[in-house]
Amino acid sequence: MHRTSVPQETKAALLTHGQPRIYILGPPSTVSAGVATELKKLGTVKRLGAANPIDNAIAFARYSDPTFGWGVVDPGHGLVFARTDRPLDAAAASPLSVSGSYGPLLLLASPTGLDGAVGQFLLDIQPGYTRDPVRGVYNHGWIVGDERAISVATQARIDSLLEIKKAQSSPASTSSP
Repeated sequence: MHRTSVPQETKAALLTHGQPRIYILGPPSTVSAGVATELKKLGTVKRLGAANPIDNAIAFARYSDPTFGWGVVDPGHGLVFARTDRPLDAAAASPLSVSGSYGPLLLLASPTGLDGAVGQFLLDIQPGYTRDPVRGVYNHGWIVGDERAISVATQARIDSLLEIKKAQSSPASTSSP
C-alpha cells in the first residue's frame, strides 16, 4: 500500500474476496483519504488510527468488531513491546502475535521510559484479585530487543504493570458494625 494510491496487485487481491471488510490502520497522513475512497469501491472500509504511532498501536489493541480486532480492554492478554524506531524488531516479533498467548504490538518511543499513553493502557488492563491471586487472570508480555532497545528499568516497569495486584477495597464496600 502506498500513502496516496492502491497498488494494482492489492486491488486484484481484494477483488478476489468479493466486497471484503477493509481496515486502514493509521491516520490520513499515513494512508490518504484518496486511498480510502479508492478502497471503498472494493469493499467496506473502516479507518482505525491516531495521530502518532504509539497512540495508533493502542487504538488498534483496543479495537474490536464482530470479525476483527484484538479487543484488549480488560485483563488476561498477551502483549508485545517494541520501539518505534526499530521497525525490523517489530517485524521479527510478528510471530508472537499469532501464536500461544498472542497479542497486539505496543510501541515505545525511547529505551529509557514508558510513554504515558502506554502506561495508562497497561493500568487500564492490569489484573487484580480480592482473595486468591491463583484464581485471577494474567497478562503476558514479550519485550523485543535487549537492554539497549528497552532498558532494564523500563522492562521492570512494564512487568510491574502487567502483574496481578491485590485489589483495594473501596470505602463503600466495607461493612459497618
